[in-house]
Amino acid sequence: MNADPKAAATFEQLQARMEALQKAPALEKARTFLKAYCAPNSGLEEVEEQVQHALGFNSIPLWTGLEGLEALLADKATPAATLVALVREDAKRQELPATADAARDYLGKVVGLLRKHLPTRPEGEGVVSFSIDDVYNLRDPSGKLERLRCIDVVGVGTESFAVLVPEHASDDKGPFTVYRYRAVLGQPLSYERVTDAGVVARVLKAARS
Repeated sequence: MNADPKAAATFEQLQARMEALQKAPALEKARTFLKAYCAPNSGLEEVEEQVQHALGFNSIPLWTGLEGLEALLADKATPAATLVALVREDAKRQELPATADAARDYLGKVVGLLRKHLPTRPEGEGVVSFSIDDVYNLRDPSGKLERLRCIDVVGVGTESFAVLVPEHASDDKGPFTVYRYRAVLGQPLSYERVTDAGVVARVLKAARS
C-alpha cells in the first residue's frame, strides 16, 4: 500500500516547523505559544483545557512555550514593553493593565498552568556528541550542574573543541566555556573542560574567524 504523498508532505512540514520552533529564540517560543493557546481563549480555564488536549498528540509547542516564557521572565533585561506586548497583543489580554507587573502576573500564571500539566522531563547529564544549538547538562569546576548551549565546534591544530554558552546567553557575548573532545568510532565521546586561558583564547579566535 503506497503512502499518500500529500500526507507525507504535510507531516514533513509539521516536523520541520517543530524542529525550527525548538531552536527558536525565547521570545519567538513565547509568542508562538501565546498566539496559539491564549489568544483564542477568553480565560485561563479554556487555556488549560486546550493544553490538556494538546498533551495527547503534540507536547512540543507546550514545552517550547514554557521554555520561552520562563527565560523571558527570568531575564531581568527583558524590556517591560516586551512583556506588555506579549500579554496584550500576542495573548489578546487587552483587558489587563498595560504594565509590566500585570504582564508578569499573567505570564506567571500561564507558566504555573503549564508546569501543572507537563510531566517532569528527566534530562541526562553529559554529552554523547557536540552539536550546534543543542543544550547539555554539564558540571562547572565547583561541581554545580549548569545548562550550556553549543554555539560552535572548531579544530585547532590536531585537536577538536566545542564552544558553549549558558542556555539563554548571547552567542556573541557569552560567557564562553570551551570543551576539548575526541571522537573515536565505536567508543563513547571523551571530553574535558578547558581551563588553560591561552587555549581558550586560541579556540575563541578560531571560532570567530
